[in-house]
Parts: sequence; structure tokens; C-alpha cells
Amino acid sequence: MGDPNIQLPVVFDDLNVGITLHHPSTGEILDVNEQLERLYGYSSAEIRRMKVEDYTASSMKYTQEEAVDRIRAAAAGEPQSFEWQIERANGELRWVSVNLTATTISGVQSVCAEITDITEYKTRELLLQLLTRVVRHNLRNDMSVLIGYAERLKNAIEDDRLEEEIETILDVATEVGNLSDSINEIEQITNPSATRRSPKNLRDVIQDRIEMHRSKYPECELSIEDTTDVWVTAGEGLHYAIDHAIRNAVEHNDHDRPMVTVTVDETVEHEMGTIRIIDNGPSIPDMEIDALNVGTETSSTYHGSGVGLWVMKWCVDSLGGDLTFEENSPRGNIVSLSFPQTRPEADTR
Repeated sequence: MGDPNIQLPVVFDDLNVGITLHHPSTGEILDVNEQLERLYGYSSAEIRRMKVEDYTASSMKYTQEEAVDRIRAAAAGEPQSFEWQIERANGELRWVSVNLTATTISGVQSVCAEITDITEYKTRELLLQLLTRVVRHNLRNDMSVLIGYAERLKNAIEDDRLEEEIETILDVATEVGNLSDSINEIEQITNPSATRRSPKNLRDVIQDRIEMHRSKYPECELSIEDTTDVWVTAGEGLHYAIDHAIRNAVEHNDHDRPMVTVTVDETVEHEMGTIRIIDNGPSIPDMEIDALNVGTETSSTYHGSGVGLWVMKWCVDSLGGDLTFEENSPRGNIVSLSFPQTRPEADTR
């Protein structure tokens, strides 16, 4: 059995990996090193009073019971390794890898957890997945369409459909160009300077982005309604997500004067801040929304807002948020971007 008074040797404070020492049967945290305190943003005393759910990202649904089961398995000689998303004291979400192993310190049995920040690795992994999907599905399929029409065009110079064929080629070529722009944009988002995060007021961010888009789309009626002060921890990815949502709502709208309304509110129960972009355009095709699910195999070409939605989802996911879609009544879309709330004075270490 473990001893609640056992402490980690001082040398563990010099490590660049977070360490927690657990009671082998109850899972109780007996001690942590200084790197773990810096990673979580809580003091050792605070961490020892908390449950796993208190510093786990809400999307993970990782419970104290599950944590204790893993600790007991490690104590029984079955080392545990897994990835986990934590929520720091300032509301920031970080990905970590956890390795649980049985150990003996000063003759007392316990379980040692090595916790390594892998946020940068996970960010690049998600980027690679996104780029792979874009290249494999969109670029490949769009270029196949382009080549097919070009071959038909060579044999149909006298065909009445010539103008339509050329227009299709131009449309597809434009799509390919936009894909390249999206890939370049994603690379900019992952730049270290762009991933730095700080507390941001969603209302202020929305007002800034709306003003920018009003000058870009003078034909569109862009308005802000029902806004409130909602603070989240975010970086440039927040701006990219909002810009793509507004851009899609305007550019894919078939009205002479598109109408786009943006709201900001909070869900106190879930401690989330939500931006809603509401338009009166055609519904986003289900195939483009379905393609956002990692497990969905795509076989057809995705046009229009598809790649913009991928970029938007990647940005929202990187901030620990949720991206959802609803149909507007009587016509249009409601795109909701939700993020974990934080405090204006939150620590952003």
C-alpha cells in the first residue's frame, strides 16, 4: 500500500516532464513535481485536492473512475500509455501523453505518471491529416475532372457545348487555386507566432472581423446582434475560423443582397462562449458537413465551401472548441463556433 506522506525526490523537479505520484489502489495523488505544476497551472496543493475531471477537457469525458482503473492496472504490472487532453487553470487546452508505471520509492509501492506536453505534435498531426484529405480527395478529383473536360474539348471544337465546357474548366481551375490558398493559410496558422494564445473577448473580435468584411463585401448586409462579453483563450486560429464562416456565408449566397447576422452569447451551464453566423443562403450540402468527420471516407469531389469548412473545423478543434451546423428558418444556415470560457485576467503561460 502507498503512504500518503511519501514525496518525490527533489531531483524530479529538474525534469522537463511532468510527474505525479499515485497511491496504487485509491489513485490518490501523493505528490507532483514543479514541471507538472507549470503544465497544469495549479499548485501542488490544489492538484492534490482535485479530481481528474477538474483538469480534463470537457470533450474527453475522462473520469476519476477510469483514471483509478488505469492506475490499479499499472500497479498490477500492466504499464499504461495513452493520450489525454487537459484543461489548464486558465482554460487553455493542451494535449499530453501519459505513461503509468509501478515504482517503489523509499521502500513504498506507488504508481508514477510521466506526463509530456505533445500539443505541438498533435497540432502537426492534425495538419497532416487535413492536408492529406485535401490533396487525396479534392486536388486529385478536381484535376481528374479538368483533364477529362480538356480531352473532350479537343475532340469537340465544333460542338455547341464548347462554351459550357470551357466555363467548367475555369470553375474547376479556380477551385484548385483556392485549395492551394487554403493550404498556404493552414501553414500560416501553424506558425509558432500564430499559435500563441491569450484571453480574448469574443464580442471585440467579432466587431473587428465584421468591420473588415463589410469593406470587402459591400453588397452584403452584415450585422451584429445579441452580443455579450465572453472571454476565451485563443490565438490567430480564432480569426481564421470566423473569417471562413463569414466568407462562406457571403460568397455562397445566391441573393442579390446577402444577409449575414452574427451573435455572441454564453452557455453558463457548460462554460462555453458561442459565436453564431446566420445567413439566408442555400443550405450547406450534407456531403460537405459529413466529410468533416474523420471516419468518413470521401469518394466524390467536394466543391464550394468544403475546404473552408475543413480549415474552420481544424481551427476550432485546435482551440478545444466545437463546430456545429443547423438549418436556418425559413432558409439558410446557422454555423456555431463554441469555445471554453476563461477569465480576462487568466494566466497564459
